[in-house]
Amino acid sequence: MTMWRAIVPAIVLALAQSAAPAHAQLRPRRDAVLPRARAGRQLPDEQVGNRAQLERQVQRMLYQMTRRRVGLTDPQMNQLIPINQRFEGQRRAILRQERETRLALRDAMRDSAQVDQGKITGYLDKLVQLQHQRVDLIEQEQKDLAQFMTPLQRARYTALQEQVRRRVEQMLRRNGSGVSADTTAARAPSE
Repeated sequence: MTMWRAIVPAIVLALAQSAAPAHAQLRPRRDAVLPRARAGRQLPDEQVGNRAQLERQVQRMLYQMTRRRVGLTDPQMNQLIPINQRFEGQRRAILRQERETRLALRDAMRDSAQVDQGKITGYLDKLVQLQHQRVDLIEQEQKDLAQFMTPLQRARYTALQEQVRRRVEQMLRRNGSGVSADTTAARAPSE
């Protein structure tokens, strides 16, 4: 529940900011101030009940923005939705594994009394393996998208995905939520 208190406003704000024309500046102004999340505050029951509604609204906004900014037709959007869901799930799993491996590596390096070189080597090897998996995932995603998108549409879509991810992550960092973007990455709308 705590995660959604930070995520939904961040995603809505990211989508609203991302709705700017493609030629608009992608970086937020330095003087822009975002509201801070209120840590430890419980949501009233009515807001908890609205979570699903907020999720649907975010999905609809993302659907419309993707369709408009990338220039996709309804049949293309119907093809995009399952592909995006599949790859986003895999992407989050890889990012989660990377985060866990980095934390384990950090802990292994801190243990100065009993430095286990083999463990450290294993963690480093795992990180390289995960990076290869991420590149393979991007390559496969591009191949799947190329079956129904033009190269220009794929480029726009990739840029939009990255823009939304960065904005959500930036807002979560500013709000001090402690939730990483890989667990909250904006998914393609499932309209």
